[in-house]
Amino acid sequence: MKIVTILIKIAHGFEFKKFKDAVKRNPNDHSLRARFAMFCLNYYFSHQTLARLDEREAVNQYENIDHSELRELEIYYLMGKYYLGSNDKKAAEVYLKGIKSYNEFAARDYAMRHEYVEMAFSIALNLLKLENNHAGPHLEQFFKIVRHTYLKNFLIEKVMIKRDIGWPPSRSVQQIEE
Repeated sequence: MKIVTILIKIAHGFEFKKFKDAVKRNPNDHSLRARFAMFCLNYYFSHQTLARLDEREAVNQYENIDHSELRELEIYYLMGKYYLGSNDKKAAEVYLKGIKSYNEFAARDYAMRHEYVEMAFSIALNLLKLENNHAGPHLEQFFKIVRHTYLKNFLIEKVMIKRDIGWPPSRSVQQIEE
């Protein structure tokens, strides 16, 4: 068991160094910084006692990111999770930035709505919990986007499924049994 832990730590160290070097070469690549922070946070959450360097690096990378242009909603989810419990105000700020980012991209790119909706929904639920079920304007906008997009599609798909399976059936169950 110890050997596996050592190998995981070595592999993580190599990957960490590759990310660190890439960020040094491309300091203005916010997407790269976000991926590096997500890498560090994922490792931190799975190995908390061993990952203090990852913790510091993730916070540092997150603080240096231009948040308005990120499509990686997972960074907002993970950073919010990181602050949750120790600094709920900061966690709420991070989650709110994630919802704002989703709303902005969803308004500009219809495909964005589908691609990132699960992560955005998780962020929204965490934010609702932190705000004691009080939905501010950005959360309301998010839920309107979700409602309009998915409820409409769900109803259309339901109609199509009924047509495909022949619902309502042309014959009753009694007629089939006879």
